Amino acid sequence: MLPSHELPGNYIYWISLAALIGFAIYSISVKVSIFARGRPDWRFDHLVERVTSLVPYLLGNTRVARKQYWYSGVLHSLIYWGFIVLQIRTLNFLLKGFSEDISLEHGAGIGILQDGYDVLIRAPMDVFNILVLVGCGMAAWQRRFWKPARMTFNMDAWFILFFIAFLMVTDVFTNSFEIASDPGRNGEKFSFLAYGLSEVWNNIGMSQGVKEGMLTFWWYAHLYDFLLFLDYLPYSKHSHVLTVVFNVAYRRIEPTGKLQPIKDFEALERFGANQIEDLTWKQMLDAYTCTECGRCEVNCPAFLTGKELSPKKIMHDLRVVVEQEVRKIQSPLFVWDALKPPGESANGNGNGHAPSADGNLTLIEAVGFNPIWDCVTCGACMYQCPVFIEHVPYLQDMRRFLTMNEANMPETAAATLMQIEQRGHPWRGTQFTRSSWMEGLDVPTFDGTQKYLYWVGCSGAMVDRNIPITRAVARLLTEAGVSFGCLGEEEQCTGDPARRLGNEYLFQEQAKSLIEVLKAKGVERIITNCPHCFNTMQNEYPDFDGTFEVIHHTTFLNKLLGDGALVPKNDLPLAITYHDSCYLGRHNGNYDSPRDIIDRLPGGSRVEMPRSRELSFCCGAGGSHMWVEESKGKRINVARTEEAQETGAQIVATACPFCIQMFEDGIPTVQPDEEKRMKTFDVAELLELTVIGRPAGGSPAADAMGVGPGDAPPAQGAEPVEAGAES
Repeated sequence: MLPSHELPGNYIYWISLAALIGFAIYSISVKVSIFARGRPDWRFDHLVERVTSLVPYLLGNTRVARKQYWYSGVLHSLIYWGFIVLQIRTLNFLLKGFSEDISLEHGAGIGILQDGYDVLIRAPMDVFNILVLVGCGMAAWQRRFWKPARMTFNMDAWFILFFIAFLMVTDVFTNSFEIASDPGRNGEKFSFLAYGLSEVWNNIGMSQGVKEGMLTFWWYAHLYDFLLFLDYLPYSKHSHVLTVVFNVAYRRIEPTGKLQPIKDFEALERFGANQIEDLTWKQMLDAYTCTECGRCEVNCPAFLTGKELSPKKIMHDLRVVVEQEVRKIQSPLFVWDALKPPGESANGNGNGHAPSADGNLTLIEAVGFNPIWDCVTCGACMYQCPVFIEHVPYLQDMRRFLTMNEANMPETAAATLMQIEQRGHPWRGTQFTRSSWMEGLDVPTFDGTQKYLYWVGCSGAMVDRNIPITRAVARLLTEAGVSFGCLGEEEQCTGDPARRLGNEYLFQEQAKSLIEVLKAKGVERIITNCPHCFNTMQNEYPDFDGTFEVIHHTTFLNKLLGDGALVPKNDLPLAITYHDSCYLGRHNGNYDSPRDIIDRLPGGSRVEMPRSRELSFCCGAGGSHMWVEESKGKRINVARTEEAQETGAQIVATACPFCIQMFEDGIPTVQPDEEKRMKTFDVAELLELTVIGRPAGGSPAADAMGVGPGDAPPAQGAEPVEAGAES
């Protein structure tokens, strides 16, 4: 007989269960009530995809157990899977606490159900008890001895490990003393671990009274460990145990490069985010789902080059601000304050941001000015996060607040926004017009009869280094007989720089104006050089009734190669490393087209940087950092150039005008000797040389390499990736 089956144990059980589960529900409901004050965010579309994706992402742990984090993946899988499976035994334990008759193992007195429980449940439960304890041991070793720099170390994790491990121990000991004190039950031997321990108790001569007393102790220990763990979770960084299902299910389905628009400007008192009411419920949920694993941090270009930004700390700061509101409803006498690492207080983030006059931190005060502007929006943090936290939109919302409400931004950002407002493009001091690049080329004006609009963009038309790329694409399209035209002086800025600098109003004005022009011209299909223009037109313009088929030039040129419309003829025997643009690769999933083009270059060989494809490292120009000076530390473009240099490649190829400019700036810093320097080119420039040859008047690619038809320097100093091979 269990302690809860007779007086006073039954009352203790009922009261404990009601009180502690009630407290857990209350704690969770308080936080949910705060989330409900946030802005709406519709995450209930694509329901089939959201539900089915729980299998690989949640049950399969695919984002947790990535190759570079195999140790954490193994230990987490052992604990997580065991914890999930053992909820069957927990349910049986709680039901059995009321009555044997309603327990799972009793099976409503039906023999086949009882036998099924014995065979299918008892042995696997003991196996998972062992696996969870092994996982806890691995986690303890990681925290005590290995101590990866990315992780946050405090007492909270040790409390959680104790709760979980002790839950396993009490489960086994409770079952063992239950078997020992009431032997002869059917199927008890299937619980091989508990049965083995029960034999130990019998063999050492333990009396019946001691067995029953130990059963009472371990039964209550198991009960209160479970209930106190449940009560502790809402106040722990391990609250993700409660929230992760929802965070994964309601994750972003659309491309990560897309930002949500601000609607109804006239009805809003402030723009962006500074108070928790300015956040969406999903953004607040993110803060309570963060596991503080640090994967975002050790993949963040800003953090790795010595800037103040830490995506992990951003989530911590957000939770601190939300907790301020929670404490207004709840008593503050909880472990949240006690478990902070040294140097952090309940009312700050440890970086010297003081509370406002009312004693509460705003979001901007908690995070700080520099971290908000350090972000290059590369999306590495979001890709690496095992629980689908969305750091970039949160930082962008705070930029919107600083820019549109306070005009508080770096000087170069303010100057760029003024340039866009006055001249319609972000490039101060340029002597070029939007049609200067056409000189000497027969480029048709788009009039609606052509199949494709070739969108040049501000950088492709206004920046000296990028004009040859624009001309190369135009020559290749002409060579392939593509029906295309350009807008020339009628082109406008897509608004992307303004949006990433936080001026959402200016972006929307530019977007609506350009969409009107494109519709009036009858544009349906757009080819663009710039991944940032591509992302804006493809993913963000549909929010303003601007739906077009947008194709990046690497995708289009690769198709022309595949169709035989372009045929490379001239050798280019050079070792080439390809740099993935964040807004082409990680944000929009185009990794293969540029590599396919490189692999088709006659005589060429491809060598990959260690960080490539999904793991690629930003050039430093994203988030409109093309026009914003970095706050401190090593320049991001220099760090990326050093990685390219280590490959031994002669050419750094990319498919983004911003990346080209950042490498042009970084290469002289990394390789002062001009004769030994790498060169950087767009893949279209390299393809132009092999398909058409040296353009009239030369080009940077042809001039730098001395390349004409059949004339190219030999490749040196790099191990090639064979054509068609993947990195």
